Amino acid sequence: MTQPIRKTLCSSTLLTGNNVEITEALREFVTAKFAKLEQYFDRINQVYVVLKVEKVTHTSDATLHVNGGEIHASAEGQDMYAAIDGLIDKLARQLTKHKDKLKQH
Repeated sequence: MTQPIRKTLCSSTLLTGNNVEITEALREFVTAKFAKLEQYFDRINQVYVVLKVEKVTHTSDATLHVNGGEIHASAEGQDMYAAIDGLIDKLARQLTKHKDKLKQH
């Protein structure tokens, strides 16, 4: 089930859970973490987040539609919060690289 969780002038975020109940606490955690990504690159247009649990593996995937391209990352963790933290770290690195690449041209 896809639920919009945040909409601002520059981006909107859609959160989907597979075998995961999207609680209010989890929704707020994802919203807060993804809001911090705007400090790395402020032209994020659309964010799709998929949270999955398969047996004991917690996985978080995200696709960001940004000016100049699309960024995708995936992370696994012991629990869903750790998986989301890993995902945010990967996305922050990719957004920094993307921003540097745009500055060079």
